[in-house]
Amino acid sequence: AMAAPKRWGTSDGRVAVVETPTTARARELAELYQGLRLPDLKTDERLDVLLTAKWTVKEYDTRLTRELVELLDREADLLHRGRGGASLEGLRKRILRAFLQFVRDPAYNPEAAQ
Repeated sequence: AMAAPKRWGTSDGRVAVVETPTTARARELAELYQGLRLPDLKTDERLDVLLTAKWTVKEYDTRLTRELVELLDREADLLHRGRGGASLEGLRKRILRAFLQFVRDPAYNPEAAQ
């Protein structure tokens, strides 16, 4: 719902569907969250998702975003060292929890206030 385009009724009874900058942002964040949740990505695909998430949250300099960047960097480092699977489970849960907090905060995602 947060990432859905806006719908407005027009004077002739039709519905105008418009993707605003804030709904586009919400959609991008939702897609990124889903990417972070995917369990069976190849290492290079996972690294791509981690990097995209890092650059997305790095637009802001807050305690939450600094923590997220640190967690994302930590996983990327472990992946580069050949770690994977169960050894990353706890770290990935922390990343998901922190990223969900980011997505739900109107300071980073204006649609979260709706």
